[in-house]
Amino acid sequence: MKDTPSRFILMVEDSLDDIEAVRRWLAKSESAYELQVTETLGAAIEALASRIPDLILLDLNLPDSHGLESLNRIQAVAKDVPIVVFSGHADRSIAIHAVRSGAEDYVLKDEVASPEHLTRPIDLAIERCRRRLAEKSLLGFHNQLALAHRIQQMLLPDPSDRFSGIQWCGRCEPADQAGGDFYDLMELPDGRLAFVIADVSGHGLVPAMVMMETRAILRAMAMMCDDPGTILSNANKILCRDVQLRYFVTMFLGFLCPERKTIRYASAGHPAYVISADASVCVLSSKEPPLGIVDTLSYVTHQVASRFPESTLLMFTDGILDSVSPDAGYQSFDQVVDKAVRCNDGALEDVIDSLFENIQHIGADRDDCTALLLRAAVDEVNAVC
Repeated sequence: MKDTPSRFILMVEDSLDDIEAVRRWLAKSESAYELQVTETLGAAIEALASRIPDLILLDLNLPDSHGLESLNRIQAVAKDVPIVVFSGHADRSIAIHAVRSGAEDYVLKDEVASPEHLTRPIDLAIERCRRRLAEKSLLGFHNQLALAHRIQQMLLPDPSDRFSGIQWCGRCEPADQAGGDFYDLMELPDGRLAFVIADVSGHGLVPAMVMMETRAILRAMAMMCDDPGTILSNANKILCRDVQLRYFVTMFLGFLCPERKTIRYASAGHPAYVISADASVCVLSSKEPPLGIVDTLSYVTHQVASRFPESTLLMFTDGILDSVSPDAGYQSFDQVVDKAVRCNDGALEDVIDSLFENIQHIGADRDDCTALLLRAAVDEVNAVC
């Protein structure tokens, strides 16, 4: 058993006999312990500054401190280090006050007759403390995820946002509380409508942070540049520097002209689909890879003219592949598009619902799921869903 890592105990005790007794008990134990002894509270506080122990074994009556004051003073410095009081005073009220004040246990010196009488309360105190810290850390992580989720939801376009001449509907369902997918819409001062859908590799807190950085970059650049390919090229340089091949971002970025008749777009490994009224589909794609991989790439701007007013523009992330069908097995992008085509005569919300209808049946290992649809407004009231 002593080949396991030793537990470092800081003993605060001025009785040489008690120190020697503890050394003997620990040496006879099946577990391994490292013991450091200080004879005053001041020396113990100095020792804590250089090394944090797994546990403090504390006598309350010391040359420079007495009673519960000793416990309170060392607690103020030791923070999350568990403390076991090791006392010669069999005073029940002091023992209760010590535990109420935060001591893990109260061990009477005269009652230690075997190694287990000392090591058992020490080991239990250490494990209880580790469990509390782990739970606290987990709670903190979940709180961070919840905060990231709230921020991400705030960054998505508000369903009530209206854009001239456009109906739109979007939905983003992260796999965790925070995810790497996003979509965005922004009407620019010259009347153009910028729209984007993107998917950061992975899901969770770090991809969520990359997502928020990417969104901020795109919004800033879209205000200064009217060329989608240039925007993606510049964004790619920044992301390559920041993520350093740990993450990549697939993206489709487009601009609708003020008259809503022409689409200019650039794609980083992410297609979009123009679904016409006759159910034909035009795929908008490019051969450029995702952002964040090669910093010297130049992304190309493409243009599609006179197709949008009678059509629906469909964009989605690959998490949707598992949501379009309740059947397990491989799903393709074409199946997603086919499903959207079958629903295209209805409202955009109906199309979105059809793409997400099986998301609750995918399981815990699903990916982030996001879709965005644009359609020319049927009248001056810019309907949204």
